[in-house]
Amino acid sequence: HRRGRSDMLSGDDMDVDSAGLEATPRTVRFEASAVAAMAAALGMGPFGGNLSRSQALLEFDSPQGSQTSRAQSLRWADETDYSDKYCDDIYEYRRVTVPREMLAFLPLGRCMSESEWRSYGITMSRGWEHYDRHTPESNVLLFRRVLGTDPKTGHIPPAMAEKVSQREAYVAQLEHARQQMLRERSKREAADML
Repeated sequence: HRRGRSDMLSGDDMDVDSAGLEATPRTVRFEASAVAAMAAALGMGPFGGNLSRSQALLEFDSPQGSQTSRAQSLRWADETDYSDKYCDDIYEYRRVTVPREMLAFLPLGRCMSESEWRSYGITMSRGWEHYDRHTPESNVLLFRRVLGTDPKTGHIPPAMAEKVSQREAYVAQLEHARQQMLRERSKREAADML
């Protein structure tokens, strides 16, 4: 695990030691069969964006109506922990553990846009999407990015766009089947009560 800044400023997918002297790759690959375990994540967020670190850390209105200051965002950035990356055949993933005091400012019931999470001091290269939270630990945010995404621009490779579309269709199909099973179970339980 690392503390503080991620690879957003360097624009690459390497971890750099605290002195900035040595970079080592930090990616682990999973088999495509692991995809089924991750099928709950639906949709794709925006890729790219042109925010600089200083623009992203400007004041941001939280859902509760209070504001986070630049100093507070910088303090949170220093207290944020970034996991190693892990992959399936479409996405690379990363867990970001934020300070618990930040939770009061994060939006509830939805994922954040890139400009939102950057405003809270989370720094990663371009193209990362906040797609979920780790339910047992609400301060663990889950991020993903399409494999081969340009870390400087956030643009995904054209060849991967078709794979992403296929994955989204598969996940939507799974979700539809899950909803159908829940409806059928509800009907059976209602019939059993009669």
